[in-house]
Amino acid sequence: MEQVSKVYTAILSPKEMDDVDRKMQLLLGGEPRIQYRDLARRLGISRQAVHHRMQALTESGVIKSARASISISYLDAVPVCVFGRSGSAFVDRTLDRLGESEFTHRVVVAGGNYLYVVGVLREITELGSYVEFVKRTAEMPEPTVGIYCLDDALTPRYSVDGSGRKEKTYRELSQLDLRIIATLRDDARKPVTGVARALKISPKTVRRHLDAMLSDGSMEMSVPMDLGLAGDMLFVMNITLKDGADKLEVGKRLLSRYGFGDAYIRTYLNLPNHLAWVLWSDDMGEMRRAVEEMGQDPVVESLMLNFVYQERLYKTWKDKLAEDRARPPRRTSGPKSVRR
Repeated sequence: MEQVSKVYTAILSPKEMDDVDRKMQLLLGGEPRIQYRDLARRLGISRQAVHHRMQALTESGVIKSARASISISYLDAVPVCVFGRSGSAFVDRTLDRLGESEFTHRVVVAGGNYLYVVGVLREITELGSYVEFVKRTAEMPEPTVGIYCLDDALTPRYSVDGSGRKEKTYRELSQLDLRIIATLRDDARKPVTGVARALKISPKTVRRHLDAMLSDGSMEMSVPMDLGLAGDMLFVMNITLKDGADKLEVGKRLLSRYGFGDAYIRTYLNLPNHLAWVLWSDDMGEMRRAVEEMGQDPVVESLMLNFVYQERLYKTWKDKLAEDRARPPRRTSGPKSVRR
């Protein structure tokens, strides 16, 4: 089996990345803990083939280790994006320095030194100081600042920067819930039996708590991926709409009209005319047609297409929160739960 896997890894090249691989990545994104048998059934291939493909994509760096954390919506945290052209001569050094803030969650590097810096704030009052940090660190004198809208039905099926609908109420996370999240923080695909052994509880108890947290959205899981290593291209299209245009209607129309392998749209609470269309494609011709058609759309004021070639993820205050709060207090006076 190991020899077969090495052969598959060796032959995997950008041109040989196929639709089965892409569908498998989408399924993983939507259900990070999905079992190989379920992947095999949905993909119409054998479990052995799923294992080979997963191992090849993991070894090549396309699929990263799955992560778990308390969800952004549960914490009432504020995801923001500070984007614009950086004057930095050395992007890698800038990426290192951007990670010095506990708020920096992800940085996307596009053509022409254009950076998208995604931060997760505890509360909106921290926005001003974080924007100043990004401006100074990234040498970005004129950034655009967007506060993510999380409830517009245009975000992806999988977790990315706090996507997903916010519930009106959440069941409060208990100490055990937090211990489970902390155990899964760097390996969200860890088997239930492994979590149970680590916490010295029954697998049935782990499964019950996991199901509850995933059902109400208090825990989020993600599988970071670098599709560029597999040959697919990632783009961000910044679209400015004319005054009076319905951005949700335009966004839904875009997502239904174009059959890209995967795509979603970000909107911002404070930028009513702005859409950020994030999409993957292995067909440059298809991309050019989409740009040309969008340029002729009567509600579009302007658009700018950016090719993304690098991305870096960081651990924020939110990622460490479960582990910190899961530690038992020095003095206890009865059962404890965690309030947001």
